[in-house]
Amino acid sequence: MTKRHEAVVHLRDMNAQQLVEHLQQQRRKLFEVRMQQATGQVENFRQIRELRKEIARTMTVQAQHERAAHQEAS
Repeated sequence: MTKRHEAVVHLRDMNAQQLVEHLQQQRRKLFEVRMQQATGQVENFRQIRELRKEIARTMTVQAQHERAAHQEAS
């Protein structure tokens, strides 16, 4: 299994509240890294890209959970 696949599997195992908390945490990290970049303290410039992708993955899994819940209710 690839690292990306493992990350998606981990996200899919989370419930809705855990996904919300994870998303908030990732957005907070992104803000902190951007502030560090602005002050010239960032050593790993790829970190911003990785955090943005993790946020997108989390939002995608959230949407999938919502669609699944909506289909079950119908």
